[in-house]
Amino acid sequence: MRLPLLISLFAVAIGSPSTIFAEEAVLVNSTTAIITISEDDLKNYYLGKRSSWPDGSKVTVVVLKDGASHEILMKKLGKSTSQFNTGWKKLVFTGKGSMPEQVSSEDELVAFVAKNPGSIGYANVGKVKDGVKAIPAK
Repeated sequence: MRLPLLISLFAVAIGSPSTIFAEEAVLVNSTTAIITISEDDLKNYYLGKRSSWPDGSKVTVVVLKDGASHEILMKKLGKSTSQFNTGWKKLVFTGKGSMPEQVSSEDELVAFVAKNPGSIGYANVGKVKDGVKAIPAK
């Protein structure tokens, strides 16, 4: 009787394997010169307040339509998905921006970032592949 209880307590203490290894990160095309991003800059890019990298090149924002990484990003931005989309629609309507690319999966997001210089996404760091680098948000 004690062994199952001990195993259960251990599982609760460390979390599930998906929780242990799940870590979301800012992903950028590997040609992007930046190696870190401030939380403020992350918000500015994702909320359409800034549209170019420090070197002047264009930023292309890509987001997941839904899912755990999407929800974590929305929390970082302090927005609900609805507020996020409404904000971008206002920018489009006033001619101050274009809607972010939206994809259905983290694999699609990573593939988009890899193919498009200047792009930025937010997904599980375990999805990083050639053409993409994860940068810390500080």
